[in-house]
Amino acid sequence: MRIAVDALGIHYYGGGRTATLNLFEALLSMDENNEYLFFLTQPEPSLTSPRGNASQRIAPVSNRFLVRIWAQFVIPLAAKNCDLIHFSKHLGVFGISSPSVVTIYDMTTLVHPEIYPFIDVWYWRSLQKRTLNNAKKIIAISNNTANDLRQIYDLPDDKIRVIFPAIADQFRPLPAENVSNVLDAYNIPDRYIIHVGRIDKKKNLTLLVQAFSRYLDRNLSELNLVLVGEDYAKSPDTELRPTIRDLGLEKQVIFTGKVPDHDLPALYNGALATVFPSIHEGFGLAPIEAMACGCPVIGHSAGAFKEVANDAALILDSIGIETLAEGLSQIIEDDSLRHRLRQFGFERAANFKPEKTATQTMQLYEEIGLN
Repeated sequence: MRIAVDALGIHYYGGGRTATLNLFEALLSMDENNEYLFFLTQPEPSLTSPRGNASQRIAPVSNRFLVRIWAQFVIPLAAKNCDLIHFSKHLGVFGISSPSVVTIYDMTTLVHPEIYPFIDVWYWRSLQKRTLNNAKKIIAISNNTANDLRQIYDLPDDKIRVIFPAIADQFRPLPAENVSNVLDAYNIPDRYIIHVGRIDKKKNLTLLVQAFSRYLDRNLSELNLVLVGEDYAKSPDTELRPTIRDLGLEKQVIFTGKVPDHDLPALYNGALATVFPSIHEGFGLAPIEAMACGCPVIGHSAGAFKEVANDAALILDSIGIETLAEGLSQIIEDDSLRHRLRQFGFERAANFKPEKTATQTMQLYEEIGLN
């Protein structure tokens, strides 16, 4: 088969980029039979194949609205020569004659419309519904996302396939020297907890800072909070930095901005814990990456977090300043709990390998091709 892949927009750092690259890098290493045409916003060196069965077409614009206009004109024409098109980041185009697969990461825009721009909510309520109705199959990255799809769009069960995303093999325990070199590069002290993800309202970071402050007040601890990720323009957390200033935490809260993928394992390795207080997630790769590095995880049970983390994390059934502060105290001060979560985390992370995700995706392609 000749398979077109709409991966426009994955140049933005985040879980969508990571999951997409992990999947297709594994697919290209395994798939000897199919040919892939990737539509991208920038060249991606890892999406190449020594067999010569992968090519890239780069959009001439990067603005997210202009990219979708370009895609609407270009992809339907290109897809005429393809047996299948995979929209790997939920957004589709119209006028496709070939069967299509759409990957949906989460339904947060409709579960929490209050934190997103009106235009995004409108898109998901109208155009996105048409895209999914027209698709041959939909890949949901968790059972939670699959349930949201059924409830919100009234989609039939047989149209949805749950395929978990994967973490890269680089996430593993590292020698102390490697960790120390990366921490020095970012001026991060030895004792810290970490959050990895975009800086936006969904991530609940203002509440995290408030809980962190309460923990510090009670424990008089020399502890820092490291926030890894860039600000998300569509849903900015406008209260975060003022809260940090009001609480006098400018020195204890460290913003790294976006971090290259190769530095993330060391940041997880060096942390006392990874904190994940998001109000909703379709999956959440960061906690699994942290587990693979031996970093204990604490998070909120909202969305898919409980499904994904299982018993390998300290899971808070409710989220508030007090409950999160108490959870931080548990995971930081209780060495036996941290050791237990570390061991459970290694076991849990082993379930999310790129080869497994790629195999399941290839099987879905073959099913569609046979029909």
